[in-house]
Amino acid sequence: MEGHTNSSKILLGYFLANLEILFDKRASERVKALSFNIQAFTTNQQHPKFMENNLITLLDRCLISITKGSGDEISLAANTIGLMAVTATDRAHELYVESLPVLSKILNHGSPCSKIIECMILLAFFGAKNCEETENSMQLIWELIHKGNANKHSLSILPAAISAWTFLLASMDGRRLSYKYWQGAISYFFHLLEEEMDEAIGHAACEALTLILETGSLEKFSHRSSNITKDEIIERLNNFILKFREQDHDQNQDYNEELDFISDVINLFEDDDCPKSSINIRGHLLTLSTYSQIIQFNYLKRFLGSGFEVHMMGNKLLQNVFDFTPKYHVHHEKLWEEPTVTYFVPEARTKKTRQRLFMSPNSAYNKARTQLLNKNRDLTKDGEHQ
Repeated sequence: MEGHTNSSKILLGYFLANLEILFDKRASERVKALSFNIQAFTTNQQHPKFMENNLITLLDRCLISITKGSGDEISLAANTIGLMAVTATDRAHELYVESLPVLSKILNHGSPCSKIIECMILLAFFGAKNCEETENSMQLIWELIHKGNANKHSLSILPAAISAWTFLLASMDGRRLSYKYWQGAISYFFHLLEEEMDEAIGHAACEALTLILETGSLEKFSHRSSNITKDEIIERLNNFILKFREQDHDQNQDYNEELDFISDVINLFEDDDCPKSSINIRGHLLTLSTYSQIIQFNYLKRFLGSGFEVHMMGNKLLQNVFDFTPKYHVHHEKLWEEPTVTYFVPEARTKKTRQRLFMSPNSAYNKARTQLLNKNRDLTKDGEHQ
């Protein structure tokens, strides 16, 4: 117990020291402190007292790094906030509300990096209280997506923006989606698949269209003037995947495997079936029964990296998202002995012989059983008298 208390004090000391360093004027020192936080939160090491008393101060310092820092400091600060949303799920809405003004300004008027987009989406995923807040965050990303063809910077982050939007869409019930926000989405992603863009953009558009199919609410993503059917979407996706395979993309095995999987999902949709995938997490089976869950799983796994399994085993919100309940086996000590008698019984033994050895009232087995019953009865009496 004393050793645990000392370890807790040491961890708290590290967190407080690194928080102090975030006030340092030297960017290199702030980067080191942010790196410590990322490592700690990724492996789900947190100190309750620090999280309770210093969470908003840490958030403020990270937001200052995002607005006034540059390069690595911005990315690390955004990554830290995303991890705070994952680890402090009970205060994720507070983090979401406090961060939204700063992040929305950068997304609307700045040049956000992919980590800023990721940060915004994770805050919404863990912190949004209702569909309206989630869709508001999706709208911020959607406006950024539409800037994708406008300038070179927006084009470079287009795959990250589409993947982030798709990730939040995967958390929504298609019946609850607004009719006014997403009309034209199908046409837009069709256009991306038609153009000779890089494979990352094509893959992100494929994922988005496949997920839109699963929502069962195509009318919410189509213009009335261009009502694209389910069959047309499937045909467009299959054509893109076929074209991708015909080209020399052997060097990117990940894209090949993911597009193969999307192709399998499309085939299931044609048969009105659902994709299923099973993953072993530290000996516990996680079953993903929808494409939405698969999208969420892949996104969070990429973000958390080596810490994904740790969070899955200890984060109740993540477990609820994936209907995952680790089954811990409790080994109980036997309270009663059981008689066992070992015999060497050659094949030549007859049935009558076996009956004599095991079933006769005078058999060794029954004698041992009687002795143990008497012993257990005595133990019970002793326990009652104590």
